[in-house]
Amino acid sequence: MSHERRRFFRIDDSIGVAYRLLSDEELADQLDGEIKPVDSMNLIASYDNKIANLCGQLQTRDPLVAELMETLNAKLSAVINQLELDSRLVRRVAYKVHEVNISACGMALFTDESIPEGATISLEMSLKPGNHLVQCYASVVSCGMDEEKQKFYIRMDFANMSEHDQEILIQHIVRRQGDQLREARQDTRIEVAGDVQEN
Repeated sequence: MSHERRRFFRIDDSIGVAYRLLSDEELADQLDGEIKPVDSMNLIASYDNKIANLCGQLQTRDPLVAELMETLNAKLSAVINQLELDSRLVRRVAYKVHEVNISACGMALFTDESIPEGATISLEMSLKPGNHLVQCYASVVSCGMDEEKQKFYIRMDFANMSEHDQEILIQHIVRRQGDQLREARQDTRIEVAGDVQEN
């Protein structure tokens, strides 16, 4: 696993973070493998595929009923989209923006509160600028006081992240790394041009 972790890029970034410690019951369920963060997008997509398949079969036998089912599904999708929009607005208020050092397998950040080493947290991250939501659990690797900042520096490893969310996170990291490299090259060119003008 350590060899695999080295392959992931790490970047400094600014993201929205919301987390909470898992209760003893939730932690027991997680250890038993009974709960995972819900990958709602994949779940909804699988239902949509099943409904489309069944409506296709129904179309030949009873076109009117098939049309009714498709209309009901479209209405349900509209309701879900609205609920998701409302949920995102509520969650955006709950997120606190943190400067983090992040990779596809973990991150480190400063917080005002201490979290015990070895604790498991439920974690949500809002990736800027698209506000893409990534959900997972995380295991706290270390937590120590930074005397200069007077904040706790927490390092954590991600766990139980869905393939869909991990792909979103990897794409975000690669994109942000590209942006940062371009910005660094541009700053270097400006500095060099300034030195030439001074000479």
